Amino acid sequence: MKLRFKIFLALVAVAIATPARAASILLTQMDDDPNAYIQMANTLRDDGHSVDIVDVTTGGSLATALTSSTYDQVFLFDLSSSLYLNANDVSVLADFWSSRQGLVIDSRSYGYLFQRHDPSEQALLQNVASAFEQTNGGVWVGTDHAPTWTNNGNAFLNAIDVNLITGLYSNPVNIADPTSILLSGVTTADLWGGGHSIGQTPTGIQPNGIELFSHFGHELPDGSIRSYISASFPIQGPNPVPEPTSLLLLGGSVICMLAMRRQKN
Repeated sequence: MKLRFKIFLALVAVAIATPARAASILLTQMDDDPNAYIQMANTLRDDGHSVDIVDVTTGGSLATALTSSTYDQVFLFDLSSSLYLNANDVSVLADFWSSRQGLVIDSRSYGYLFQRHDPSEQALLQNVASAFEQTNGGVWVGTDHAPTWTNNGNAFLNAIDVNLITGLYSNPVNIADPTSILLSGVTTADLWGGGHSIGQTPTGIQPNGIELFSHFGHELPDGSIRSYISASFPIQGPNPVPEPTSLLLLGGSVICMLAMRRQKN
């Protein structure tokens, strides 16, 4: 095998094997036990990400955090019955999302409070961050049932023209595809879900044109799905955006291949 061809194969192999970069994540803190937020942050850090926690109970705090540092992902953990985000917070977060487009809506997110040491809850959280890594980042919206516990999450969804989280349901989970990218390494029966009065997350084509897919929910007798976790990517996950390093290596591989062809001619 000629040396140039060996180099070409090596470059391609390195490009394919190049791991996704770790994400820079901003996690919002509202009410309830601060240890829940610390545990969420540590769960994400254990997977290689950097995480900042911002207390958003003062209006404007989220906007300040997002404009002061660069983040790939925002985890909007809406554990509150109060509307804390002001108009500027919502606008800045909507602009952040518009440049990234990744979205996961989880209406059973209180599992991260009540079961924060559960391995399946932790795996789900890490899977969300990993899925966002494969695209250009995004926003995770974690809430409970509407209208009491969705004030901040629904304010954001309304701003980006996505249907709101609605209702209060206790239907057991009977739709949880084990091939879902979000459920890898997750025992779905261990997740906080049906039976705990949670909201329905939007699915299908949204007013802003994106499509939301259900990854976890309840199939009703008429065949429709009451979704508890929706994502802007289907079960198999998003189409990966190549890392800059991978693009450079692949570009080098192409140049090498062209040089080999030119020499042969």
